[in-house]
Amino acid sequence: MGLPDVQLWLVLLWALVWAQGAESVCPSCGGPTLEPQAERALVLELAKQQILEGLQLTSRPRITHPPPQAALTRALRRLQQGSVAPENGEEVISFATITDSSTSTCSSMLTFHLPTPRSYHLYHARLWLHVLPTLPGTLSLRIFRWGPRRKRRGSRVLLAEHQMTTPGWHALTLPSSGLRAEEPGVLKLRLDCRPLEGNSTAARQPRWLLDTTGEQRPFLELKTRPNEPGAGRARRRTPTCEPETPLCCRRDHYVDFQDLGWRDWILQPEGYQLNFCSGQCPPHLAGSPGIAASFHSAVFSLLKANNPWPLGTSCCVPTARRPLSLLYLDRDGNVVKTDVPDMVVEACGCS
Repeated sequence: MGLPDVQLWLVLLWALVWAQGAESVCPSCGGPTLEPQAERALVLELAKQQILEGLQLTSRPRITHPPPQAALTRALRRLQQGSVAPENGEEVISFATITDSSTSTCSSMLTFHLPTPRSYHLYHARLWLHVLPTLPGTLSLRIFRWGPRRKRRGSRVLLAEHQMTTPGWHALTLPSSGLRAEEPGVLKLRLDCRPLEGNSTAARQPRWLLDTTGEQRPFLELKTRPNEPGAGRARRRTPTCEPETPLCCRRDHYVDFQDLGWRDWILQPEGYQLNFCSGQCPPHLAGSPGIAASFHSAVFSLLKANNPWPLGTSCCVPTARRPLSLLYLDRDGNVVKTDVPDMVVEACGCS
């Protein structure tokens, strides 16, 4: 269901409960007062569509192959220990699918199913590998970006080479410019390890020395920033609605993702403030600063267009917003950390 259909659906939902509050309509803003249960249902549906639109999804992802819990916990800890991502940027943890593994040549193919790229610039990439305790001396690990064999040359590109002397987790930095996927959303990395010169033990016993299953699966850590980051916005506060406040104010609603049935794919936070604006806008308040159209204003503009409210009336609309930080699983089981812009209303004013 696309955004226009969702907006029309919300208009119809609002119309169904119109009669409940018809006698308490604000003649200036045209906003009916709903019964608490009806208002809550509308807020939850609005929250669903707002989150999906902010993540550029048409429906919630269905997690058919979640990553192992221990690996997920470790990846989340890596994200939380990392530096703060730029505003509106993303951090992605993608777990590898292992194919074409060879114990005799100490090599393996890692396949990553990455989120569909948006207008973001990749500026940081690290591959996390777990080395087994049986490491015989020092090994040199080479990492290639793998592509289809369309030509005799160019089927693989060397990205990095690292030396490993100790077991445990290793974070290997990769050049972000070399991580262009050959297929949309699919990145293949080829790992080859070889003993350093003079390492006779490893030369006599070539074997796979990386843990590629279960809790120690390799994963890719990516960080992106917007191609054209916008300037920071000044945050303005507005009074929250009190029972006796008739004028334009901010009405606070907390939405728990458990109530939406979304705790299986939204990891953090547990919920968020879906605030909206309501109240009367007398003529002397008309023209107070507003913001560009968004999901909130688009829905309420449709409500106004589909009801016989007086022409020239002023409406209570959001004037300041802030982003919402989300940590979630996409349909491929990747852990994505992103800031969804303009999600939380902080201030209201009259249009």
